[in-house]
Amino acid sequence: MNKTVAIDLDSVLADVLVTWVNEYNRLKDANIAKEDIIVWDIHTILPITETESESLFSDVWKYRWKDIPPTQKHIGKIIERLKLENYRISILTKRERKTIPYVFNWLETNDIHYDELICVFDSTPKSIYPFDILIDDAPHNIIDIKLPKKGILFNQPWNKNFDWPLRINLLSDVFQITSEISK
Repeated sequence: MNKTVAIDLDSVLADVLVTWVNEYNRLKDANIAKEDIIVWDIHTILPITETESESLFSDVWKYRWKDIPPTQKHIGKIIERLKLENYRISILTKRERKTIPYVFNWLETNDIHYDELICVFDSTPKSIYPFDILIDDAPHNIIDIKLPKKGILFNQPWNKNFDWPLRINLLSDVFQITSEISK
């Protein structure tokens, strides 16, 4: 039976914060960079409410999905290589329902072929979903994972201070970890 790699969408496949920051700067006449977002809860470091921040994420997906870059060039080829190594690919993402059509468009545009798209609409922890390996940028999604499952933290400015042994800087770095796991 093939193992399943679950991959978060926002900030692991899609570098959505690049576009979010661009839109925030335009709306607020600000000048921040993605690297300035050093905590998960953006509203605690910027003059924006949690609701406004979430709404801006939805608007970026709805109106600017074509402007959201992948976190790495040719990201679809990395996913394809995982599939060639007999991994099932689940995209496991927490989001608002209204963004789903744009997510489909973004995945298709970036040639990301997956076995399933799992959208979490509530506070259900990602750790309960069926996977063998989860790649995510949010420490709160990784922390509850229990063996034999594995959690890989995708490095971003907001998780640098979180102590976690399995980390990658690029999605292509996952092959170093999967080769160790399969030994």
